[in-house]
Amino acid sequence: MPDVSILGSESKSERAEEVRRQGIRANTSCSLYGHANHNGQVFHVLVDIGEGVTDSIEKGSLELGFSSSATVPDALLITHSHDDHVKELPLLLQKLTDNNDLTRDLKIFCTLQCWNQLVEKFPQLSNRSNKGNIISFVGVEPNRAFEVGPFSVIPVLAYHGDNSPVGSVIYILKYLDKKVIIGWDFLSLPNVDENWLWNPDLLILGTQNYNTHPETGMISVSDAYDIVRRWNAKESYVVHYSGLHDFEEASNQWFRGPVKAMKKEELQKMIDEHLRVTGDNGKFRIIVCEEGMTWIGEGKPKLPTIYDGTSIGKILEIESLQKYIIKMESIETDYKLKLMIEDSTNRFNFEFDNPTKDVHNDDALLGRGVKGMLAKGPELRMEIIPSQSQEAAYAIRIIVYKGKKNLFKDDVLLHNVDAHRLRRYIRENFDPNNNQTIMR
Repeated sequence: MPDVSILGSESKSERAEEVRRQGIRANTSCSLYGHANHNGQVFHVLVDIGEGVTDSIEKGSLELGFSSSATVPDALLITHSHDDHVKELPLLLQKLTDNNDLTRDLKIFCTLQCWNQLVEKFPQLSNRSNKGNIISFVGVEPNRAFEVGPFSVIPVLAYHGDNSPVGSVIYILKYLDKKVIIGWDFLSLPNVDENWLWNPDLLILGTQNYNTHPETGMISVSDAYDIVRRWNAKESYVVHYSGLHDFEEASNQWFRGPVKAMKKEELQKMIDEHLRVTGDNGKFRIIVCEEGMTWIGEGKPKLPTIYDGTSIGKILEIESLQKYIIKMESIETDYKLKLMIEDSTNRFNFEFDNPTKDVHNDDALLGRGVKGMLAKGPELRMEIIPSQSQEAAYAIRIIVYKGKKNLFKDDVLLHNVDAHRLRRYIRENFDPNNNQTIMR
């Protein structure tokens, strides 16, 4: 959340009062942790360092079980020189100087234009050596990838409005098989190769208002809906929201969107309702971010059990990481399951009787053959399994068989979010122990 000082009139904004009451001053930032070597040493990359960030990352690192050395980043990536993204840079440098146990360099990555702006703002940066700790500036160029610890990074040129400092970028970071896009404070991305942006595991977007207001130099929540779909970002966080410009729509009696700044809970409800009404059936998940939120993206963790009080529904459509689109429909009245599997050349349509969760495996679904006049139809076994591929943590193993003959058999790679959706779908619709499930 932004500082209360930029929220405008407290008589207009409920959020201003909320921020004032809670004393919230943290600005936008993100910490990424990865293993630097086989000994389990943690490498910490921090993206931007606004007001309140140093205390926040110290608290968060310790809560995650990292050593005290991990509270100071090994590398700092800066998107641009606005105060809400760099204000505590001097505090971080002082912390590095005061910690006698730290002898490593602090590498600061940004464009040359951004670095010159930072030196003008913080002259102490020009004295880069102190007590054996060295501040190293590393210039970055848009579209030119570089390595920092175990992370691969691509800076992307960002247009942040006519009055914004030149040299602004966003960052695409890759670690093992995961891709995270740090995409805040931009209105457009000039000349970007959108293939780089396709299918991130996590997308973080800066959205200053719900309605589109390009004069702010930033995208809106409404713009984010299109970006999330266009980039196929299954899991996204939105940050930097204030909503103050949305008051301008109140003078238009025909306007049907938000006309005030919303609290976090109101904004989340508005986003969830939009995704439900637009027919995405849980394909995309957008979360209003707050301080201390943690996303685990490394390895093959156990699928989370998250229930937000809403039903996933009777129809589930999944776009795999390979060539397949899978659509499932539970027909309660006939106790049947319809399954459609489509690739670039073929479409398979199957129907099964009395589908049910495997009593021995929470992540497996079984379907009996439909009885016909002369013969019995094929049977189904579908199971969520750990993937052996570097592309994905999970896969669906789908076997449709009739006797000893397989009519379809393949392991279909899944995004983590889709694996979670499928697990919920199986439990809500086909688990006999679930009160929501109606089985024969």
